[in-house]
Amino acid sequence: MLDIIIIALLVFGVFRGLKRGLVLQVFHFISFFVAFIVAVNFYNSLAGHLEMLIPYPRISGEQWAFFNDTLPLENAYYNMIAFAVLFFGTKIILSIISSMLDFVADLPILSAINGLLGAVFGFVEQYLVLFVLIFIASLLPVAQVQSVLEQSNLAAFMIDQTPVLSEQVRTLWFEHMING
Repeated sequence: MLDIIIIALLVFGVFRGLKRGLVLQVFHFISFFVAFIVAVNFYNSLAGHLEMLIPYPRISGEQWAFFNDTLPLENAYYNMIAFAVLFFGTKIILSIISSMLDFVADLPILSAINGLLGAVFGFVEQYLVLFVLIFIASLLPVAQVQSVLEQSNLAAFMIDQTPVLSEQVRTLWFEHMING
């Protein structure tokens, strides 16, 4: 089921990029990287404030005992939420600003290739946003979320096989997010 949703969202990204055109889609694409940089640089500042607002889901059972004793999971949980809030908040704000520039897509100077390249960038942007969403979901200590992810071949492929990004996000997570 998750695979179907992922495919539908990727197709949506292609059509949205086709409609926006290259120039406007590039603005949206750049907003992904700006949002990522903002989240990486400021998640730690926000994480401490979230502890007062969001309860930590206590995980229990023998399979979690080792992790509870050896890893700072609570710290990682709040870092992850702070990262997600900053990333998606920044992405939404920048997407709204980028959408205000939609008149650029209607300029007659741009050729038919504008739509095609916009579709390519639309797919890539949608893929990257889904990658971040799935990666964050894969870290949630919630059995239902983990069950859905385990049943999805496409989600596993995206997390494990996305060139460069998979390794970079793992490094970011394990070297920075867990340790604060």
